[in-house]
Amino acid sequence: MAPPSRWLIVISASLLSGCAQGSLGVSPGTVLSTIILAGSRIPSSDSRTTTIPVRIPRSPAPSAIASRVLNTANDYVGVKYTWGGNTPQSGFDCSGFTKYVFARQGIQLPRTSREQARAGVKVAPDFKVFLPGDILLFAERGEAISHVAIYVGNGEIIHSSSGYGGVNYLDLNTSAGDWYVQSLVAVRRLVSNGRSLVQPLSLLTIPGLPFDPPDRAPR
Repeated sequence: MAPPSRWLIVISASLLSGCAQGSLGVSPGTVLSTIILAGSRIPSSDSRTTTIPVRIPRSPAPSAIASRVLNTANDYVGVKYTWGGNTPQSGFDCSGFTKYVFARQGIQLPRTSREQARAGVKVAPDFKVFLPGDILLFAERGEAISHVAIYVGNGEIIHSSSGYGGVNYLDLNTSAGDWYVQSLVAVRRLVSNGRSLVQPLSLLTIPGLPFDPPDRAPR
């Protein structure tokens, strides 16, 4: 069955701004540059927030390596959300989950969603071109990136969410996905043709960057 008609995607005129982390030795400029590299919401023709209807199309079948990533992610459905957690035993936060899952397939990611937003290659913000295994990054308006999920395909994601208390699937075609579609700011492709596209960690890691805050998706 084709996915139901898709509702709203918020298009904003503002660029994301970074959060100052002076107490942790990370300058506002460093965080801001991370967010700008990740991409920003599509600007509208005026300063007001507008909406347009969108439909999330069906995705191609996942590649072999994406299938392995998604199968690994599925193994941890139900693992609890823990801020700063990065193992099944401790629980996962959002970026701890993505880092752990991709590492199981030999793909090394940095620790936070802000750093992961620089990994791999940029994907256009259009659901028609998203592929299973891409990572989707989210931020509320005017704030730094704070959440990351793995795209399963056909409008579905798998992630560790504070709002849902742990690792779960979410269909963006449903009303429960509204916050995520409205807050989507960047998409990155980490694998292609059976190989990793992720840069060396030394190029992606920002020393002293704190863990991701809990996402603000409605519970």
